[in-house]
Amino acid sequence: MMKNALMTLVCLLLLHATAEAQPTLIAGTFFKGPAIGGRDRFAGQNVLQIRGEQGLGNLTGGVLTGPATYTIDEEIISFVGQIGTFRATVAITTNNGSHIVLGFSGFTSGATLTAQTVTVRGSWAVLSASGSASGLQGEGQFTGEENFQTGEAQGVFSGHIQ
Repeated sequence: MMKNALMTLVCLLLLHATAEAQPTLIAGTFFKGPAIGGRDRFAGQNVLQIRGEQGLGNLTGGVLTGPATYTIDEEIISFVGQIGTFRATVAITTNNGSHIVLGFSGFTSGATLTAQTVTVRGSWAVLSASGSASGLQGEGQFTGEENFQTGEAQGVFSGHIQ
């Protein structure tokens, strides 16, 4: 009898662990407000390098919902090719007090010296999570539009979390 009860408990624990490990689809929107600070410099005749720019905004999508601080680690834009690359971190604080940090990396297209907007697209991944979101993992894609003059950006993201 005790052996049957123990075996049932082990099976339930294994099923529970397997259920938790299954990825869940996620989709949502992001918004980044105007650029704050940062260092812009021309690294070549037609190449702009941006480092340390920040912006306040939010993300809305499942567990990735809450106010967010965006930090552009580095962005390099070639005005000749009208393209660029960037790396950014996004720190989200959720309603329950969890702190989730995402890494964004991607491309900018349509960048000219007179462009009003550019297209941004790329991938995101969970870099760290604390609080009740501790152990959160996930990755996906994003696409959006950035006001090239102010740094404001908005778009959509999708992917999976577990």
